[in-house]
Amino acid sequence: MSTDSYLMKQLKEAKELHQDGVDGDKKAAKSANEMLLKLRESQPQHALIEAYYGSSLALLARDAVKLLDKEEKALASLEALHHAVTLDPSNKEIRFLRGSVCLQLPESYFHSTQTAIEDFTFLLDRYQQASNYLTPKQVREALRKLSKAYQNIGNSDKANEFLQRLASMQPKKNDD
Repeated sequence: MSTDSYLMKQLKEAKELHQDGVDGDKKAAKSANEMLLKLRESQPQHALIEAYYGSSLALLARDAVKLLDKEEKALASLEALHHAVTLDPSNKEIRFLRGSVCLQLPESYFHSTQTAIEDFTFLLDRYQQASNYLTPKQVREALRKLSKAYQNIGNSDKANEFLQRLASMQPKKNDD
């Protein structure tokens, strides 16, 4: 097996564990972080690994008991996610990850909602330029998250604008 295919297999496994962690499995979140840390050490300039590593730190922050651990992991998460976007600013998966993490952090402390707005706006702008850039499901997710972001910063008019755009979309059964 070539190094690249081994790397992709490991990354795929880490992403599956990461998703289980997102869904609430604390052990999977920890395992994903450990795998991604190893991958990151072997591939320090791999943007997608960096992004998933950053997101896995956010999961560890979510699950941490001590407030200081939560803060340290959340800050490290943001640092890794910002670095990933710097490495590959056009990668939609990275933008979705960073935007989603930024949206989950308390705005009063981390002031990261504007970054989430930038990421989801970037994705929708690209979609406007090329309608195959995002799936309908991804468009709905971006609209939903933009609405939530604007709600978080107290801009209910803008939040409602995105909810109206979301409501105007016709959902389809298999739109992944």
